[in-house]
Amino acid sequence: MLKAARYFVLAVFCLGLMIVQAEARDLKGSLPLIPPLVESKDNGILVDLLKAMAEEYKDGKITWEVYSFKKSMENVEKGRTDFHMPFVKSNTYAGELPIMFSTEVIFKVVFVLYTNKNNKSINPGNARKYKIESDLGTMYLFDFKVTGSPDLESSLKKVDAGKIDGWLFAMPESDGALKKLGLKNIKRQEFANYDVRIVLDNSTKGKEVDKIFTNLIGKLRANGKYQKIMAPILDQRFDPWQP
Repeated sequence: MLKAARYFVLAVFCLGLMIVQAEARDLKGSLPLIPPLVESKDNGILVDLLKAMAEEYKDGKITWEVYSFKKSMENVEKGRTDFHMPFVKSNTYAGELPIMFSTEVIFKVVFVLYTNKNNKSINPGNARKYKIESDLGTMYLFDFKVTGSPDLESSLKKVDAGKIDGWLFAMPESDGALKKLGLKNIKRQEFANYDVRIVLDNSTKGKEVDKIFTNLIGKLRANGKYQKIMAPILDQRFDPWQP
């Protein structure tokens, strides 16, 4: 009887250990290189957000690597990683690919139309008539044709030189590049505001990860860490400054 009791206790202990291990969940992410959001694997506003989330996460580890935007998205689509961030929400994009969007809006972004100052006619309302470039990862957002560009700075230089009519992309990244380059022949116009979310696998696994992130971000908002980390890009409003 004593021996049998020992086996029973051991079996219960092993079962409990298996349950704990099953509940533990390591999360692996993909990030695209988009300064100042992601400057490297270790630096950037969203990298700091992930570091804070990882500190709060007690059921496993959160790790990430940096890729091109296309490769980062592909990693989630192919099931190689659990999430990609950031992603500007489109009403139709998720229906075209095996992905879903996080419940949480991690921030809102202002998109700006950058045009050559000599072109007095172009504006957000008629941009579809002109030759516009946007980042390869945001071409899907618009209901008119834009050309994808892998290099923000190169596109802004082409706008400044009059080689293309406009560049249409997120304000923080574009403004940062514009100031760095010191271009003076460019005009800025507000285009639209979008929600930015996390991309997840469109499956039961993705829904589980969404719950984890919702909980973690909720904790960071409650203790103020979220607001502190995201302050440079939180509550964006169009800044009407001109070069």
